[in-house]
Amino acid sequence: MKKIIIPVFCILILIGFSYSKAPVSIEAESIKKVSETTVVAEGSVIVKYKGEVLKADKIIYDKKNKKIFMEGNIKIKTERYNLTADKGWIDEKGANGEFYRVTGVIEKYYYIKAEKIKKFGNRYYFYNGEISTCSFDQYDWYIKTKKGVLIKDDSIKLYNVSLKFCGVPVFFTPFFSYPATNRKTGFLFPEIGTDSYNDFKYTQPFFLVLTRHSDMTLTFDYRNQQGKGIDVEYRNRLSTDSYYTGSFTVFTENSGGKWWQNRIYPPLKNRWRIYGKSDVHREDFDLSFIYDIPSDPYFFEDIYNATQLRYQSYTKTQLIGLLDKKYFTFELNFDFLYDLTKDNNEQTLQRLPELRFYLKKSKIFKNFPLYIDFLSVNTNFYREKGTSGFRSDNTVNIELYSYLKGISNLIRFSPRGTWYYITSGFKKDRSPTRNIFSIEDRLRYTFIRNYSSFLHSVIPEVRFTRITKVNQENLPSFDKEDRIKDAKDIDFSLFNILNFSNNNFLSWEISTGYTLNNYYYLGNNRLDGHKKPVKNRFYFQINGFYGENTLYYDFYFNQIVRSITTFTIPVTSWFTYSISHSFDKGLFEGSTTINQINQTARLYYRNISFSFSVLSNIKQGYIQRKSARFTLNRKCWNLRVTYSEDFNIITGKTFRSIYVYINILKTDIKLPFVSRTL
Repeated sequence: MKKIIIPVFCILILIGFSYSKAPVSIEAESIKKVSETTVVAEGSVIVKYKGEVLKADKIIYDKKNKKIFMEGNIKIKTERYNLTADKGWIDEKGANGEFYRVTGVIEKYYYIKAEKIKKFGNRYYFYNGEISTCSFDQYDWYIKTKKGVLIKDDSIKLYNVSLKFCGVPVFFTPFFSYPATNRKTGFLFPEIGTDSYNDFKYTQPFFLVLTRHSDMTLTFDYRNQQGKGIDVEYRNRLSTDSYYTGSFTVFTENSGGKWWQNRIYPPLKNRWRIYGKSDVHREDFDLSFIYDIPSDPYFFEDIYNATQLRYQSYTKTQLIGLLDKKYFTFELNFDFLYDLTKDNNEQTLQRLPELRFYLKKSKIFKNFPLYIDFLSVNTNFYREKGTSGFRSDNTVNIELYSYLKGISNLIRFSPRGTWYYITSGFKKDRSPTRNIFSIEDRLRYTFIRNYSSFLHSVIPEVRFTRITKVNQENLPSFDKEDRIKDAKDIDFSLFNILNFSNNNFLSWEISTGYTLNNYYYLGNNRLDGHKKPVKNRFYFQINGFYGENTLYYDFYFNQIVRSITTFTIPVTSWFTYSISHSFDKGLFEGSTTINQINQTARLYYRNISFSFSVLSNIKQGYIQRKSARFTLNRKCWNLRVTYSEDFNIITGKTFRSIYVYINILKTDIKLPFVSRTL
């Protein structure tokens, strides 16, 4: 075996490199010059240049025609392709070439078998071949073609096409094209399903490229019982950190739909939704705008009945302008809510507008830990019917920090003044005011013990809170900020935190308190007594096991009033089981007793996953929701089947839906059946 290193200008770049003076390494049993313009290397020839390799039984360099000819057991590997062939040639720059009986990968993504491949610049022509995005070890689908052309970062065009899926011919066409880029105009894969309202549902999206920074998706929605509709979504990237997206959905219903039964709202023929979202950033100024307006309060429940949007209780239209300077921020907010749980929005509270000014926290003295900040929130509350008015709420926070040998202390003094101007619906004082102050002193000490397998932190904390009591009955009630609860409380907390290796941890918190008043508050409810409820929170994540429990025990009722528990068990490496329990005693007027369990099982086996969940209402003894999802992911294609079932105890109705989605070319936004470039 002979091995020589020669300058690249002698043989140039056998496999597609630009001119350079970097060396090319050649190994062969024999290397000889047969003429002034021809060099022949024979016998297990290996040519290496940087990380790229060419192997063949025989290589002939024709200096006159600037071509490299190869014969026998050809293997060629570059950044752009990795091929094996029986025979072929390539020019010294690697721009053009021709190979016979080829198998390999082109442009790192396309797996090709062909009788012949021609390369001209960024184009690859292949004849009597197969092409797929499936790797050869899982050649589940492929396209068999008489002739095809792959244009780098553009498209693939195929002629006399037969598509085979899992060995079965499923599609024939004289011409087929799809993009070799992430953005291309054309049809996306459809979704097919059925539900309680429709025997057959079909959605077909079409992706439309407009410019380099904008595009659209048009989705046709057909339901054999409900009707048909179309959704138009527009997207525009205004800059690297600014964008706009908007959509308009219109749906024309068939008459006599059973989904309108027992509703006060009359059936509608044409239903629609307008939605948009935009963020614009300019140095220290941000402008955010979102709008979401449906034609009726039942639109989400009926039209999006196979998604979580079905349970949406409101939509929000909001415009926020934020000016963020070094020492202050200024925010203007217009906030409009559309309540989907009611037939009209006459009583819905709106904030039109709300003006916020925040003077950022800063040190009063350079070498003394005394800080001050100021927040002013000015809101115009509006209802079509009911109390409306203006509120200016202003709070100053003065904080003193101290730390000594593991003991930290924070004292906060917060005077707060609130002024109202009522415009309608409140007959008492037209301009009521409220002035209160609060004092909080929080003392904390941290013990840290370092053991061989974990770090243990123990943090006891004592907090004293004093909020002055004022008469607030003469104030309107727009939100929770209009009823500030007075307090003379001492709260005790103990935190235990264990940190293990591999991000495993365990945290336990227990806290309670004592009030110097003869009453305390549980949520918005006032209870008599001095002992505040006990809060116990347990949270851990250890070797795949995850658990959390938050529990409140109240001495007034001598019982657990609220508990939320979640627990996940990795039964095996391919199966996990999760259970969550929510409990609320519902002891007060207007509150609802909650007692329900949600169980979820997830199975993973290689590229197959299956999940199933059941939500049970223990109090009333019925199953509220069931859902299941099956996914087969073969890397180059996937199949997804979903099932959901909901029972509404108020209406006595059960809603079911089944959807099937298959994506053979494993792309959600770039596949057209017949492509064209705008």
